[in-house]
Amino acid sequence: MRPTPFIIGSLLAVISVASAAHDHDHDDHEHEHEHGHEHESLSAHEHGVGSLNLVVDGGEVAIELVSPANNLLGFEHLPASNADKAKVKALQAQLNDADSLFVFPAAADCSVEEVELSSPLFETEDGHEHEHEHSDESAESHADIQAHFHFNCTQEAALDQIQVALFSAFPGTERLLLQAIGPKGQQGGELTATQNLIRF
Repeated sequence: MRPTPFIIGSLLAVISVASAAHDHDHDDHEHEHEHGHEHESLSAHEHGVGSLNLVVDGGEVAIELVSPANNLLGFEHLPASNADKAKVKALQAQLNDADSLFVFPAAADCSVEEVELSSPLFETEDGHEHEHEHSDESAESHADIQAHFHFNCTQEAALDQIQVALFSAFPGTERLLLQAIGPKGQQGGELTATQNLIRF
């Protein structure tokens, strides 16, 4: 079994390929998602759409979710009211409960090893509100949330699929664009509430 750094390195390679494909025209088309473009490619920030990057290496599974905050929270501004702050805390708790977001075959005996969350919206609790309040407004109005999940499965032979339960947890998420590296190589596609199974 290879160590976690290899898995994360592979995941970052997948992410860089996806980013190169999708981020190149964000600056010129910042509000492209509001105008109903028919392009299949994901703009850098599109409400209802996120990306899921996944690497399976033996019994090790690394997953990265990148999503507009609006998909998960219903808003993207820095939380100022107590109600907004409570929603952000509840979201962090929900994302940390990774076993309820990704369902593995019971026979694979998988457990979550680590969860890392990153977003400007999460930093206000550390006293950084004013650093972000006066930063670039477009960055604030298009806040993203990144979540990294690391699982370990003791019975890797039984690890043949993962059900993504994010859609029921976060109804604002309509589609996830998938980039994955698994036992049979690289695969991509689109996940929805009715097609939420990743098979290896």
